[in-house]
Amino acid sequence: MIKKSVFVILAGLLAATFFIFPPAHSPDEQKKFTIGVVNPNPGTQGIQQGFIDSIQESAKENDWEVSFKKCEESKEVESALQQMIAEEVDLIFSVTSPATRKVKEMTRENKIPGIFAIFNPVKSGIIKSMVHPGDNLTGIQISGSVPKAIDWLLTLAPKTKHILAPVKFDTKAAEQSLANLIKTADSIGIKVTVAEVENEKELTAALATIPANIDAIFLIHSMLISTHADKIAAAAIARKIPSGAAIGKSDEGILFSYSPKFEDMGKQAARLAVMVLQGESPADIPAEKANYFIGINLATAQEIGIEINNDILGQCDYLIRKE
Repeated sequence: MIKKSVFVILAGLLAATFFIFPPAHSPDEQKKFTIGVVNPNPGTQGIQQGFIDSIQESAKENDWEVSFKKCEESKEVESALQQMIAEEVDLIFSVTSPATRKVKEMTRENKIPGIFAIFNPVKSGIIKSMVHPGDNLTGIQISGSVPKAIDWLLTLAPKTKHILAPVKFDTKAAEQSLANLIKTADSIGIKVTVAEVENEKELTAALATIPANIDAIFLIHSMLISTHADKIAAAAIARKIPSGAAIGKSDEGILFSYSPKFEDMGKQAARLAVMVLQGESPADIPAEKANYFIGINLATAQEIGIEINNDILGQCDYLIRKE
Protein backbone atom coordinates (compact mmCIF):
# COMPACT_ATOMS: atom_id res chain seq x y z
CA MET A 1 0.00 0.00 0.00
CA ILE A 2 2.86 2.35 0.86
CA LYS A 3 4.56 1.70 -2.50
CA LYS A 4 1.31 2.27 -4.32
CA SER A 5 0.74 5.55 -2.48
CA VAL A 6 4.24 6.73 -3.29
CA PHE A 7 3.67 5.89 -6.96
CA VAL A 8 0.40 7.85 -7.01
CA ILE A 9 2.07 10.86 -5.37
CA LEU A 10 4.98 10.78 -7.85
CA ALA A 11 2.59 10.49 -10.78
CA GLY A 12 0.64 13.48 -9.50
CA LEU A 13 3.80 15.54 -9.13
CA LEU A 14 4.87 14.70 -12.67
CA ALA A 15 1.48 15.65 -14.04
CA ALA A 16 1.54 18.95 -12.16
CA THR A 17 5.04 19.68 -13.42
CA PHE A 18 3.88 19.06 -17.00
CA PHE A 19 1.08 21.64 -16.70
CA ILE A 20 3.18 24.22 -14.87
CA PHE A 21 6.21 23.80 -17.11
CA PRO A 22 4.94 22.48 -20.48
CA PRO A 23 7.58 21.07 -22.82
CA ALA A 24 9.28 23.69 -25.01
CA HIS A 25 8.22 23.84 -28.65
CA SER A 26 10.43 21.95 -31.02
CA PRO A 27 12.98 24.26 -32.66
CA ASP A 28 11.92 22.72 -35.96
CA GLU A 29 8.23 23.62 -35.50
CA GLN A 30 6.92 25.57 -38.52
CA LYS A 31 6.25 29.24 -37.86
CA LYS A 32 2.87 30.59 -38.96
CA PHE A 33 2.25 34.23 -39.85
CA THR A 34 -0.83 36.17 -40.94
CA ILE A 35 -0.17 39.41 -42.82
CA GLY A 36 -2.71 42.13 -43.51
CA VAL A 37 -2.45 43.90 -46.89
CA VAL A 38 -4.24 47.24 -47.25
CA ASN A 39 -4.14 48.92 -50.67
CA PRO A 40 -7.17 50.98 -51.71
CA ASN A 41 -5.46 52.28 -54.88
CA PRO A 42 -6.29 50.04 -57.88
CA GLY A 43 -3.53 51.76 -59.85
CA THR A 44 -0.81 50.32 -57.62
CA GLN A 45 -1.74 46.66 -57.54
CA GLY A 46 1.77 45.81 -58.73
CA ILE A 47 3.20 46.99 -55.40
CA GLN A 48 1.16 44.60 -53.30
CA GLN A 49 1.68 41.75 -55.75
CA GLY A 50 5.44 42.24 -55.63
CA PHE A 51 5.19 42.29 -51.83
CA ILE A 52 3.10 39.11 -51.64
CA ASP A 53 5.24 37.22 -54.16
CA SER A 54 8.44 38.13 -52.33
CA ILE A 55 7.00 37.20 -48.92
CA GLN A 56 5.93 33.83 -50.31
CA GLU A 57 9.45 33.23 -51.61
CA SER A 58 10.89 34.02 -48.18
CA ALA A 59 8.30 31.73 -46.58
CA LYS A 60 9.56 28.83 -48.69
CA GLU A 61 13.17 29.58 -47.81
CA ASN A 62 12.40 29.78 -44.07
CA ASP A 63 9.78 27.02 -43.98
CA TRP A 64 7.09 29.45 -42.81
CA GLU A 65 3.36 29.16 -43.33
CA VAL A 66 2.06 32.57 -44.39
CA SER A 67 -1.50 33.69 -45.10
CA PHE A 68 -2.78 37.09 -46.22
CA LYS A 69 -5.86 39.14 -45.42
CA LYS A 70 -6.48 41.81 -48.08
CA CYS A 71 -8.40 45.06 -48.19
CA GLU A 72 -8.60 46.85 -51.55
CA GLU A 73 -11.57 49.20 -51.03
CA SER A 74 -11.06 52.64 -49.49
CA LYS A 75 -14.49 52.59 -47.80
CA GLU A 76 -13.61 49.29 -46.09
CA VAL A 77 -10.16 50.21 -44.74
CA GLU A 78 -11.26 50.97 -41.17
CA SER A 79 -13.48 47.91 -40.78
CA ALA A 80 -10.86 45.67 -42.39
CA LEU A 81 -8.21 46.97 -40.00
CA GLN A 82 -10.51 46.40 -37.03
CA GLN A 83 -10.86 42.78 -38.15
CA MET A 84 -7.11 42.37 -38.67
CA ILE A 85 -6.40 43.78 -35.22
CA ALA A 86 -9.06 41.57 -33.61
CA GLU A 87 -7.49 38.53 -35.24
CA GLU A 88 -4.03 39.71 -34.10
CA VAL A 89 -2.30 39.60 -37.47
CA ASP A 90 1.48 39.55 -37.24
CA LEU A 91 2.10 42.50 -39.59
CA ILE A 92 0.19 44.97 -41.76
CA PHE A 93 1.45 46.16 -45.16
CA SER A 94 -0.17 49.38 -46.42
CA VAL A 95 -0.08 51.35 -49.66
CA THR A 96 -1.19 55.03 -49.86
CA SER A 97 -0.79 57.65 -47.16
CA PRO A 98 -4.46 57.67 -46.00
CA ALA A 99 -4.43 53.90 -45.43
CA THR A 100 -1.07 54.06 -43.64
CA ARG A 101 -2.24 56.92 -41.44
CA LYS A 102 -5.22 54.80 -40.44
CA VAL A 103 -2.89 51.88 -39.66
CA LYS A 104 -0.80 54.16 -37.45
CA GLU A 105 -3.87 55.42 -35.57
CA MET A 106 -5.46 52.02 -35.05
CA THR A 107 -2.31 50.14 -34.00
CA ARG A 108 -1.09 52.81 -31.58
CA GLU A 109 -2.03 50.71 -28.53
CA ASN A 110 -1.49 47.13 -29.66
CA LYS A 111 1.72 47.96 -31.58
CA ILE A 112 1.12 45.52 -34.43
CA PRO A 113 4.10 46.21 -36.71
CA GLY A 114 3.49 47.88 -40.05
CA ILE A 115 5.37 48.24 -43.33
CA PHE A 116 4.32 50.90 -45.83
CA ALA A 117 4.95 52.05 -49.40
CA ILE A 118 3.88 55.69 -49.58
CA PHE A 119 4.87 59.00 -51.16
CA ASN A 120 6.56 60.86 -48.29
CA PRO A 121 6.26 59.25 -44.84
CA VAL A 122 8.01 62.08 -42.96
CA LYS A 123 5.95 64.94 -44.44
CA SER A 124 2.83 62.84 -43.99
CA GLY A 125 3.61 62.51 -40.28
CA ILE A 126 3.77 58.73 -40.43
CA ILE A 127 7.34 58.43 -39.09
CA LYS A 128 9.70 60.76 -37.23
CA SER A 129 12.61 60.42 -39.67
CA MET A 130 13.87 58.07 -42.35
CA VAL A 131 16.78 56.91 -40.18
CA HIS A 132 14.81 56.59 -36.95
CA PRO A 133 11.17 55.83 -37.81
CA GLY A 134 10.11 55.31 -34.20
CA ASP A 135 6.85 53.67 -33.08
CA ASN A 136 5.76 50.54 -34.95
CA LEU A 137 6.07 51.43 -38.66
CA THR A 138 8.77 51.64 -41.29
CA GLY A 139 8.79 51.20 -45.04
CA ILE A 140 9.48 52.64 -48.48
CA GLN A 141 9.34 56.28 -49.63
CA ILE A 142 8.23 56.79 -53.23
CA SER A 143 8.83 60.53 -53.66
CA GLY A 144 11.87 62.12 -55.25
CA SER A 145 11.65 61.27 -58.94
CA VAL A 146 9.89 64.37 -60.34
CA PRO A 147 12.96 66.58 -61.06
CA LYS A 148 14.79 63.82 -62.91
CA ALA A 149 11.58 62.87 -64.75
CA ILE A 150 11.35 66.43 -66.10
CA ASP A 151 14.99 66.15 -67.22
CA TRP A 152 14.02 63.06 -69.18
CA LEU A 153 11.03 64.83 -70.71
CA LEU A 154 13.34 67.54 -72.03
CA THR A 155 15.79 64.93 -73.28
CA LEU A 156 13.07 63.25 -75.32
CA ALA A 157 11.16 66.43 -76.26
CA PRO A 158 13.55 69.41 -75.84
CA LYS A 159 11.04 71.95 -77.20
CA THR A 160 8.62 71.36 -74.32
CA LYS A 161 7.47 74.67 -72.81
CA HIS A 162 3.99 73.90 -71.51
CA ILE A 163 2.88 70.82 -69.54
CA LEU A 164 -0.62 69.64 -68.69
CA ALA A 165 -0.89 67.91 -65.30
CA PRO A 166 -4.24 66.20 -64.64
CA VAL A 167 -4.84 65.59 -60.94
CA LYS A 168 -7.38 64.61 -58.36
CA PHE A 169 -6.36 65.61 -54.84
CA ASP A 170 -7.29 62.23 -53.39
CA THR A 171 -4.18 61.90 -51.22
CA LYS A 172 -1.55 64.15 -49.67
CA ALA A 173 0.82 62.60 -52.21
CA ALA A 174 -1.09 64.33 -55.01
CA GLU A 175 -0.56 67.74 -53.40
CA GLN A 176 3.11 67.10 -52.67
CA SER A 177 3.81 65.64 -56.11
CA LEU A 178 2.14 68.56 -57.88
CA ALA A 179 4.10 71.04 -55.75
CA ASN A 180 7.32 69.27 -56.74
CA LEU A 181 6.34 69.41 -60.42
CA ILE A 182 5.49 73.13 -60.34
CA LYS A 183 8.67 74.00 -58.42
CA THR A 184 10.84 72.03 -60.85
CA ALA A 185 9.09 73.42 -63.93
CA ASP A 186 9.28 77.01 -62.67
CA SER A 187 13.03 76.70 -62.11
CA ILE A 188 13.60 75.95 -65.81
CA GLY A 189 10.94 78.17 -67.34
CA ILE A 190 8.28 75.57 -68.13
CA LYS A 191 4.60 76.44 -67.63
CA VAL A 192 2.32 73.94 -65.89
CA THR A 193 -1.44 73.93 -66.44
CA VAL A 194 -3.27 71.92 -63.79
CA ALA A 195 -6.43 70.09 -64.83
CA GLU A 196 -8.18 69.27 -61.55
CA VAL A 197 -10.78 66.53 -61.89
CA GLU A 198 -12.97 64.62 -59.45
CA ASN A 199 -13.83 61.46 -61.35
CA GLU A 200 -13.28 59.53 -64.57
CA LYS A 201 -16.00 61.48 -66.40
CA GLU A 202 -14.29 64.79 -65.66
CA LEU A 203 -10.91 63.33 -66.63
CA THR A 204 -12.35 62.22 -69.97
CA ALA A 205 -13.74 65.71 -70.57
CA ALA A 206 -10.40 67.33 -69.69
CA LEU A 207 -8.54 65.06 -72.07
CA ALA A 208 -11.01 65.84 -74.84
CA THR A 209 -10.33 69.56 -74.47
CA ILE A 210 -6.55 69.73 -74.11
CA PRO A 211 -5.46 73.31 -74.92
CA ALA A 212 -3.75 73.69 -78.29
CA ASN A 213 -0.55 75.09 -76.76
CA ILE A 214 0.11 72.07 -74.53
CA ASP A 215 3.41 70.35 -75.45
CA ALA A 216 3.24 67.32 -73.12
CA ILE A 217 1.17 65.61 -70.44
CA PHE A 218 2.73 64.65 -67.12
CA LEU A 219 1.33 62.17 -64.60
CA ILE A 220 1.86 62.75 -60.89
CA HIS A 221 0.98 60.71 -57.80
CA SER A 222 -2.80 60.65 -57.72
CA MET A 223 -4.91 57.52 -57.33
CA LEU A 224 -7.45 58.48 -60.00
CA ILE A 225 -4.73 59.48 -62.46
CA SER A 226 -2.62 56.36 -61.99
CA THR A 227 -5.72 54.19 -62.38
CA HIS A 228 -6.50 55.75 -65.80
CA ALA A 229 -2.98 56.09 -67.19
CA ASP A 230 -4.00 54.19 -70.33
CA LYS A 231 -6.73 56.74 -71.07
CA ILE A 232 -4.24 59.62 -70.65
CA ALA A 233 -1.70 57.85 -72.85
CA ALA A 234 -4.29 57.42 -75.59
CA ALA A 235 -5.20 61.12 -75.47
CA ALA A 236 -1.53 62.13 -75.74
CA ILE A 237 -0.99 59.77 -78.67
CA ALA A 238 -4.05 61.17 -80.42
CA ARG A 239 -2.58 64.67 -80.07
CA LYS A 240 0.91 63.43 -81.10
CA ILE A 241 2.47 64.86 -77.94
CA PRO A 242 4.74 63.12 -75.41
CA SER A 243 3.56 61.89 -72.05
CA GLY A 244 5.72 61.33 -69.00
CA ALA A 245 5.24 60.07 -65.48
CA ALA A 246 6.75 59.91 -62.04
CA ILE A 247 4.57 56.89 -61.23
CA GLY A 248 5.57 54.23 -63.74
CA LYS A 249 2.92 53.40 -66.36
CA SER A 250 5.13 53.11 -69.48
CA ASP A 251 3.60 49.68 -69.88
CA GLU A 252 0.19 51.37 -70.26
CA GLY A 253 1.21 53.59 -73.17
CA ILE A 254 2.87 56.51 -71.40
CA LEU A 255 5.95 57.49 -73.47
CA PHE A 256 8.37 57.36 -70.55
CA SER A 257 8.49 57.09 -66.79
CA TYR A 258 11.20 57.81 -64.28
CA SER A 259 9.94 56.26 -61.11
CA PRO A 260 9.99 53.15 -58.99
CA LYS A 261 8.80 49.95 -60.58
CA PHE A 262 5.83 48.78 -58.58
CA GLU A 263 6.89 45.13 -58.34
CA ASP A 264 10.40 46.14 -57.28
CA MET A 265 9.00 48.46 -54.61
CA GLY A 266 6.85 45.65 -53.26
CA LYS A 267 9.88 43.38 -53.04
CA GLN A 268 11.84 46.12 -51.29
CA ALA A 269 9.05 46.46 -48.71
CA ALA A 270 8.89 42.67 -48.31
CA ARG A 271 12.57 42.57 -47.36
CA LEU A 272 11.83 44.94 -44.46
CA ALA A 273 8.78 42.87 -43.52
CA VAL A 274 10.88 39.71 -43.32
CA MET A 275 13.24 41.49 -40.91
CA VAL A 276 10.24 42.29 -38.70
CA LEU A 277 8.91 38.74 -38.86
CA GLN A 278 12.34 37.54 -37.79
CA GLY A 279 12.10 39.64 -34.64
CA GLU A 280 13.43 43.13 -35.41
CA SER A 281 11.47 46.20 -34.35
CA PRO A 282 10.22 48.54 -37.11
CA ALA A 283 11.35 51.46 -34.95
CA ASP A 284 14.95 50.32 -35.43
CA ILE A 285 14.76 49.62 -39.17
CA PRO A 286 15.51 52.75 -41.25
CA ALA A 287 12.93 53.58 -43.90
CA GLU A 288 14.28 53.41 -47.45
CA LYS A 289 13.84 55.39 -50.64
CA ALA A 290 12.50 53.42 -53.55
CA ASN A 291 14.81 52.57 -56.42
CA TYR A 292 14.13 54.62 -59.57
CA PHE A 293 14.10 53.26 -63.12
CA ILE A 294 13.80 54.91 -66.51
CA GLY A 295 11.51 53.15 -68.94
CA ILE A 296 10.53 54.12 -72.49
CA ASN A 297 7.64 52.83 -74.56
CA LEU A 298 9.06 52.50 -78.08
CA ALA A 299 5.64 51.81 -79.59
CA THR A 300 4.34 55.12 -78.24
CA ALA A 301 7.45 56.94 -79.46
CA GLN A 302 6.82 55.60 -82.95
CA GLU A 303 3.13 56.55 -82.89
CA ILE A 304 3.84 60.20 -81.97
CA GLY A 305 6.85 60.48 -84.27
CA ILE A 306 9.71 60.78 -81.77
CA GLU A 307 13.04 59.21 -82.75
CA ILE A 308 15.17 58.03 -79.86
CA ASN A 309 18.88 57.54 -80.48
CA ASN A 310 20.96 54.64 -79.21
CA ASP A 311 22.73 56.79 -76.62
CA ILE A 312 19.41 57.48 -74.87
CA LEU A 313 18.23 53.91 -75.25
CA GLY A 314 21.45 52.70 -73.66
CA GLN A 315 20.61 54.64 -70.48
CA CYS A 316 17.22 52.98 -70.07
CA ASP A 317 16.51 50.31 -67.48
CA TYR A 318 13.74 48.81 -69.58
CA LEU A 319 12.14 49.27 -73.00
CA ILE A 320 8.60 48.44 -73.99
CA ARG A 321 8.16 47.32 -77.57
CA LYS A 322 5.05 46.74 -79.64
CA GLU A 323 3.80 43.18 -79.23
